[in-house]
Parts: sequence; C-alpha cells; structure tokens
Amino acid sequence: MPLMETVKYKTIMLPFIRIAAIALVTLTMLAGVGCGPKLIKGRPPFVSISDMRLDRETLKTEFDITNQNGVPMTIESMDITVMINTTELARFSSRETLEITANGTEEVNVADSPDDFTRNLLASLDDGRLKSLSFDLNATAMTLEDGRLVSEHTGYLYPVPGRPGQYRAAVTQAKGLVRDDNL
Repeated sequence: MPLMETVKYKTIMLPFIRIAAIALVTLTMLAGVGCGPKLIKGRPPFVSISDMRLDRETLKTEFDITNQNGVPMTIESMDITVMINTTELARFSSRETLEITANGTEEVNVADSPDDFTRNLLASLDDGRLKSLSFDLNATAMTLEDGRLVSEHTGYLYPVPGRPGQYRAAVTQAKGLVRDDNL
C-alpha cells in the first residue's frame, strides 16, 4: 500500500510544479521587459563647435550635431547661431534634411565674411589681448519625430596655440539640455 500512495502523491504534485515553473518563467520575463533599459527619445541634438578658423576674409565654422537619443533623428530644418554678447559670430541655417543615426554625430560647415568688429575680436584672441571669449550657442531643430527641439549652450572660445586664426570651443553650461526624468 505505501507504494500506491507515493505514486498518487507524485502524480498530483507534477501538474502543480509544472504550472508553478511556467508562472515563474513568465513573471521573470515580464520583470525583465519592464526593468530593461529605456530608449531615450525627444532630446534635442547637442550642437558644438568642433572647429573655427579665420582665413583672410572668411570665417569657417564646423559644427558637430549629436543625436542624444536611442533612436534615429531626421532633422528637416536647422538654425544655429553663435553670439558673443550682442555680436553674431557665426550662423548656420538649412532646410535640407539631415539624418542622424541613434547616438550618432553629423558635421555641418558654414563659411561667412565677418565684419570688422568680429575680425578685431578674433584678432584680440590671436595676439593675446584676450585669453578667451564667452559665447552663447542657440540651436533650433525641426525634426520629423519630435517637432521643434531647442538647445542653448554657453561656453568659451580659445585660440589654438601655435595656429593663428584657429579657435577651439568649450561648452561650460548646456542650458537647454536638462533631463526631464528623475534618475
């Protein structure tokens, strides 16, 4: 008789163990999906000055536009302005479509003829009268995915040692890139 009771006990417990195992696996998978990494979406592109140089009468500026999102970004139009106090140093405006991969960077260039005041400001960096120039960079992007995205930065422009007419930029504060989520 004890043999029959053991078999009966195992037969009853087997479906319960199977259901419990399936439930445990299902809950584990659902927890993994809910707690997994979240894609960042809707953040404005980070725009920086990667190179600036004054060649005779032309100021050439190279901007890096970085997609901070985990999904591709399609920029339909872009306006970038670099100001030193009330003086416009550089401006880029385009209505051409620019595709940036997720977490990728694209480069855009602009060449302009600066006025005498701007040339004198940059010359004061070259000859050492000024160590740096404070700037404000404002960028507005119209994207296919998120509409209008705005970013604002402040920073400093420095001369590149040993390369007259060439300048580098350092962003000190990104005003328009504050996270909305609490981490």
